[in-house]
Amino acid sequence: MYKIRGEITEIEDQDIVSKNDTDIKKYKKKLITIEEADSGFNHIQQFEIFGKEKIDVIEHSRKLSTGQYINIDFYIISREYKGKFYNTLMIKEVMIEDSSTRLSEESMPFN
Repeated sequence: MYKIRGEITEIEDQDIVSKNDTDIKKYKKKLITIEEADSGFNHIQQFEIFGKEKIDVIEHSRKLSTGQYINIDFYIISREYKGKFYNTLMIKEVMIEDSSTRLSEESMPFN
């Protein structure tokens, strides 16, 4: 499990349709893009929540919006396709920071 802290710069909801010979399945995916706050660089990372149930659990009582500072617990999934590997940063848990806490941390000298 990995952890990262940053400011939400974009949130995107996607609907995915999977078709095979017998049926059509619909899935939901949420992409959350953050600018990493603690590295001193402008690293931008995109994280994924896959499945309506997981999205509902993550967003239950904590509405995510751009400009919020969040702490993310995540894991990495790697998939191979035609000899190339693709990585996805999958969200396990999201904690929204209280703005008063963030202000006190940012106002401290030698941060």
